[in-house]
Amino acid sequence: MQLYVVRHGETAWNKEEVFRGRKDVPLNKTGQKQAQLTGQYFLNKGIARIFSSPLGRAIQTAEGISKATKMPIEVIDELTDMNFGAWEGLTLREVEKLYPEELKVWQQSPHKFHARDGESLGDVRRRVTKGIQKVVTGEKAPIVLVSHRVICKIIFLNALMLRSRYFWKIRFDPASVTLIEKIGDSVSLSFLNDTCHLHNKESLSSCKDF
Repeated sequence: MQLYVVRHGETAWNKEEVFRGRKDVPLNKTGQKQAQLTGQYFLNKGIARIFSSPLGRAIQTAEGISKATKMPIEVIDELTDMNFGAWEGLTLREVEKLYPEELKVWQQSPHKFHARDGESLGDVRRRVTKGIQKVVTGEKAPIVLVSHRVICKIIFLNALMLRSRYFWKIRFDPASVTLIEKIGDSVSLSFLNDTCHLHNKESLSSCKDF
């Protein structure tokens, strides 16, 4: 089975370093273009199903893939973004002023972090694990999962059986594509954070293709 993990496209809050979480922030113009190009990336890849977080920025990105592949979008609630509680809607600088010690934990020891009025990475990991089980159980054909930076990282950590302390060691850019493959009980990472499809249509021919 091939699992393509896609981070949603760019939003205004990505650029402005605002904590998004459960806030339903739409894609900006760049993000909308990224969604279209990401859809083109998945042409002729035999995608069987498309799963998405329920938040609009993920749905909009999934729509680009759906239009290109003619496959419907299936919403999985467990794949929604991390609940950052009191931080949601605040810029990084505002969080630095209001919650300096908590921010330090998030940046240096993410596995110990618990958002005020929100979730911990452990909470997120448990629900994401349930969501992924819904997605992959009995599935053999290639599938696409569209979600958020935190969720994409957790999926990666789960697949490679890595601890949450390694959260900041990996990177998922907006509209990036990552491929995780499962053969029997063996799981492997084919490529991570690929964004070649976003540069121009001509570059699609040189993108990773497994």
